[in-house]
Amino acid sequence: MTENPQSATDAADLAQAIIETLTPVLAEHRRRWAERCQAQGISIVGFGALALLEIHGPLPMSRLAEELGVGLPNATGIVGRLEERGVVARVHDETDRRVVRVEITAEGHRLIGEMEAARRERMTRLVARLEPAAQRRLLEAMRDLRAAAAAVAADEETR
Repeated sequence: MTENPQSATDAADLAQAIIETLTPVLAEHRRRWAERCQAQGISIVGFGALALLEIHGPLPMSRLAEELGVGLPNATGIVGRLEERGVVARVHDETDRRVVRVEITAEGHRLIGEMEAARRERMTRLVARLEPAAQRRLLEAMRDLRAAAAAVAADEETR
């Protein structure tokens, strides 16, 4: 079955309209997130490192650098600043003392929880402004978007 060229154009136009509508919302979210990071004395990249450690657990410095997309010297600086803040610690690998692992501390977990709570509170206020019918439509659309994101991520991993 071939796709109607008009429906492909309509789908592309609709996708573009969705992206254009969502862009300022996401930009405001990023701006507020950057403010929260700055207020906590952590860069956005530093918070990204914390998030990676929360997801993956302790990581060798080289792997953390790779995941962040930075060189090892940059990762060392990022981790040093996070360590000064008390949110990560460097530990030597028990089986190979040459390997330095970075792990999140209790203070790091507390910070992530605090920042996540602030993000969720704002999102709750945003959603509460919608009528119940709009909330239901948004929930359905977000579930579809989440499934699409998982499919795209799976596609990207096979490349």
